[in-house]
Amino acid sequence: MPISAFLKADLFVVAAAAALFAAAGTVAIPGFWVYLAIFAVVMIVSFAALDPDLLRERMQPDGKKPPLALKVFSLVLFMHWIVAGLDRGRFHRSDDVPGWLQGICLFTVGSGYALALWAMHVNRFFSSVIRIQTDRGQHVVTTGPYAFVRHPGYTAGILIIAASGP
Repeated sequence: MPISAFLKADLFVVAAAAALFAAAGTVAIPGFWVYLAIFAVVMIVSFAALDPDLLRERMQPDGKKPPLALKVFSLVLFMHWIVAGLDRGRFHRSDDVPGWLQGICLFTVGSGYALALWAMHVNRFFSSVIRIQTDRGQHVVTTGPYAFVRHPGYTAGILIIAASGP
């Protein structure tokens, strides 16, 4: 992987931290630190355990720039972090969420990412855009999480989004 890929991943984690903590006006929110640690571990595991060809495909599907939908999703994710920061640090609307529920949600976020990583590990065609990858010899994957659910990436996304809060 080129060094630029690692820098992009690092920048993404730093952007998440900046959005969360700048919007919150404080770094004294333990749940944010746990969330960011999960996020950083996901990035590290992605580079360490996933097929480099898959990583290249996910970063530039079909060798092209990311589609508009992916850019919009990134913007929505960034806005989500800002809203979370404002909520926890300034408006305190979710301060009464019990610690045990926050823990369950953080565990669910981690589990969602683990499911997505597992799916990517067994499916080297796990692209960030929907396309038939005849150039890479695409075939139907039936092992790993695909033995239990047809679209584990979507299932993982639902878990992550649902557990991340409004």
